[in-house]
Amino acid sequence: MIYLILKVIHIFSILLWVSGVIMQAVVIIVDGKLSGPAMPRELARLPLVRKWDKAITTPAMICAFVSGLYIALTLSFFGSGWLFAKITIVMILAAVHGVQAGWLRRMLSSEEAGGYGKNMLPVILVAPLIIIFLVVLKPF
Repeated sequence: MIYLILKVIHIFSILLWVSGVIMQAVVIIVDGKLSGPAMPRELARLPLVRKWDKAITTPAMICAFVSGLYIALTLSFFGSGWLFAKITIVMILAAVHGVQAGWLRRMLSSEEAGGYGKNMLPVILVAPLIIIFLVVLKPF
């Protein structure tokens, strides 16, 4: 029963984390496409996204890490090739989250919108798909 509860916590944490990273990416892309300096209305959403990141997205990422590691240790998955591949992709997703959080912080400190419009959405959308493939099929 504890395993199932941890699994629910793990999946819910992942949903919150990935959705938060997608939201960050969309805001960064939209603000990066502004033709001139950001207007007060555009700047008003940045503190809200940053607050959401600190209050929801980052804690969800940490919760996903902790619950996932506990599940992997409990079920003795360490040593499996699929888990190593999954952890590698999770670290890439965590790095993308960190990079985007830095971009948001810099966008807040300067009123300039340009320069942060790197599109990380393909990585953010493909990474969970590969992870699901690895976890469900355990190909190696």
